[in-house]
Amino acid sequence: MREGKPESLRLLMIVQITQSFRGGIISPIMALFIRRQGLSITQIGLLGTAGMLGWFIFEPLSGIIADRVRKKYMIIFAVVTSTVIYASYPYASSIWHFAVLAFVSSSVMSTYAVSVKALTAEFLPTSQRGRAYGRYLSIISAGGILAPFIGGFVTSSFGYDLPFFISAGIGVISLGAVLVMRSDEEVNGGEAEEGEAGDASLMTRPILSIFTVRGLYMFNQLLRQHFLPIYLNESPNFNASEAEIGAYMGVLRIASAVSQAFLGELNDRLGSKRIIVSSVVLLALSYLGMTYFSGIVALYVLGGLQGVVMAAANMSMMIHLMAIMPEGRTGMVMGLYSEAENVGGMIASPSLGYIYDGVGPAFTLQSVSAVLISTAAIALLLIGKDDRYEKSSHT
Repeated sequence: MREGKPESLRLLMIVQITQSFRGGIISPIMALFIRRQGLSITQIGLLGTAGMLGWFIFEPLSGIIADRVRKKYMIIFAVVTSTVIYASYPYASSIWHFAVLAFVSSSVMSTYAVSVKALTAEFLPTSQRGRAYGRYLSIISAGGILAPFIGGFVTSSFGYDLPFFISAGIGVISLGAVLVMRSDEEVNGGEAEEGEAGDASLMTRPILSIFTVRGLYMFNQLLRQHFLPIYLNESPNFNASEAEIGAYMGVLRIASAVSQAFLGELNDRLGSKRIIVSSVVLLALSYLGMTYFSGIVALYVLGGLQGVVMAAANMSMMIHLMAIMPEGRTGMVMGLYSEAENVGGMIASPSLGYIYDGVGPAFTLQSVSAVLISTAAIALLLIGKDDRYEKSSHT
């Protein structure tokens, strides 16, 4: 099923590049835009919870649906609806407006995320999967390198509203690629395959282990989404402007794009477990560095390191999951994988908001570092080798 679908994989890549670009424009300014409407850090943390609630409710449902309908229809729905949501942000002014937008946005994008992950798992070859997936992600990341620079520059020059409208317009471009995608024709390639996988358990120890690791890793994701831009802007260590924060995120994307092809092959050689553990530890140390070092040059250096290790962690977790998931259940597995992210995010967002307001910004980064160290230890203890993947990687 996975072989012989290069054209569909290329079209899916175009969709992801476009969506990554529109999200990258907003990434350096979203938290700052909300902050400038008068919301406290604790309230921003609660907004993160509202967003995670949408993912929590709808991603498992999307996983069930994705194994029964055409996934490209789910992607089309998500792209069109999210375009309207992006265009609505400049008109929001209260915590309730932002909470509704966060919930609706995550609810809609759950259909996109699950469908794209499932299709990627279906279209990738099983032989040398790490190499193929690394190059695939490298191209996607390269396509979004300029987005944070553009978002930061446009905001500094023209204000906060224009980047949202630009992102809304860009989203429509990916619709053409989705519409001509032809490999998503039947439910996972046919009823026979679905029947063969229908009895396969998804609650095995290997799958539950990677779900646990991914859930804890979300402390990193929520920190970056809701709190880190504010820390970089308000911390005396950096006092970074919107353009400088955009440049930092651009440096991170460049480092990620350059390293991903190499990291994919490294996964084939060393196995996912070693990459997961080492990259999560290095990410924890980089956040400790942000509380110790100062200056824009140091910020960019740390951004480069974070780009490499975050790419390594995300890629290795996904490659390991694709290796151990049962055939014909890609939608359900990716839905549950995303649900693990949601549970971690719903815990992380209000916790970090409370710590940031109650104890201090530096302690927030130190807390995330501690969680990441614990995540690496759990990965070391629980994640095992996957013989099926290691054999296919060297054929």
